[in-house]
Amino acid sequence: MSTKGRTTIVTKMTFDELRSILSDEINKLRNGDTTAVTVNAISNATGKYLSSVKLQLEMYKMLGQRPDVQGLLPDETTEEKDSGDSNASDEKNK
Repeated sequence: MSTKGRTTIVTKMTFDELRSILSDEINKLRNGDTTAVTVNAISNATGKYLSSVKLQLEMYKMLGQRPDVQGLLPDETTEEKDSGDSNASDEKNK
C-alpha cells in the first residue's frame, strides 16, 4: 500500500486522557452542549481503541513477553514499595 501524497497522523493517548475525554463528553451531553450521536461515536471509537489494546496485551501474553506500556503495568520498583519488602524482587527470581 502506497502512502504517497498522504499524511499519516498517529496519536497515542494515555488511559487518563481517554477517561478525561469520555467524562468531558458526558458532561457536555448533560449540559446540552453536544448530541447523543457525537457521544455515541466517541464511545464507539473508545471501545475499538480498548479492544486493540486488549488484543495487543493478549499477544504479549501468548509470546511470554512483558509489554512496555507506562502506566499500564506496575514496574518492579513500584511492586517493591507496595510490598514494603526491598527483597521482594529477589524472592520472585529464586
